[in-house]
Amino acid sequence: MADKEFHVHNSFAFWISRLAQRMQEQFNRSLKEHGLTWQQWALLNVMFHGLAKTPAQVADHLGADRSTVTRMLDRLEKQSLVLREHDGLDRRVVKIFLTKDAESLVKILNKIAEKHQAEFLSELPSTEYRGLRGSLVKMLRAGGLDVSSLWRQVS
Repeated sequence: MADKEFHVHNSFAFWISRLAQRMQEQFNRSLKEHGLTWQQWALLNVMFHGLAKTPAQVADHLGADRSTVTRMLDRLEKQSLVLREHDGLDRRVVKIFLTKDAESLVKILNKIAEKHQAEFLSELPSTEYRGLRGSLVKMLRAGGLDVSSLWRQVS
């Protein structure tokens, strides 16, 4: 018998959200001993890779609103992981920098992140992994977000 109405369990958004939630929860458990969340790791990571030098750039890369990024920067600054400086030419512009401690920590956290992701991908053969990646890129593009230049090519 055909469903009379669309069911939530047939929704890709539902399952993708559940998967993202589960991945974030488990990663947060791994990061807890370092006093960070996966969102804070993501912020540090985009800075570590030179993708963001201002709070606005961080917000753009993470798909977060600027007030959320400001609150995360406040916490990370209190942990001595980031520094903020006003631009000498335009005081409205705030530049952000990783501390030496943060640079060392991000290298450790990136290894944890890589291991964490590998656990979730462990049941996929490499061809299915590449297919999943390609499908996600296409679905995001269909939703108005082109990430193909951001997602590193993996063979």
